[in-house]
Amino acid sequence: MFRVIPYIMMTIALLFVQIFVLDEVSIALVLRPMIFPLVVLLLPIEWRTVWVLLVALATGVLMDVSLGGAGLYTATLLPIAVMRRWVLYLTTHRSVESGDQTSLFSRMSQRQVMIWVATMLAIHHVMFFALETLSFAKPLHLIATMLLSTLLSALIATPIVQIYCSKIVAK
Repeated sequence: MFRVIPYIMMTIALLFVQIFVLDEVSIALVLRPMIFPLVVLLLPIEWRTVWVLLVALATGVLMDVSLGGAGLYTATLLPIAVMRRWVLYLTTHRSVESGDQTSLFSRMSQRQVMIWVATMLAIHHVMFFALETLSFAKPLHLIATMLLSTLLSALIATPIVQIYCSKIVAK
């Protein structure tokens, strides 16, 4: 059973960390960790896509307004919302049946959840940096930014996903 209040608190904490800490800390030119896609990724897989899209839209608009993204955050979160189930099936060979009453996250191992989250973060980072740059004049810099930022984001996301799976998803 999905619990709403802890998820909302986690969402607010994630967005505050992203906006006020990760976007303000300049680690290097190629390291830009982004954990805000976890807001969309950790929604119940059982939710209908339209509800996930609405949450992704609200989160993207909030990020765009607060960080001056000019639609970039929204443009990269909406495809993530649509691809969640497909990538989950491709990475873990798990699918959602229509009569599911228990959370799919509670039936998956931590390793499966992290593989899925890391894959989704990689997809998000590729879309984000490709749209942000809109140029392939420096392809090695772009690839390094995508890879290193994805790795750092996955490292930061690991304890968050572990807390989420232990506290928010009722076992």
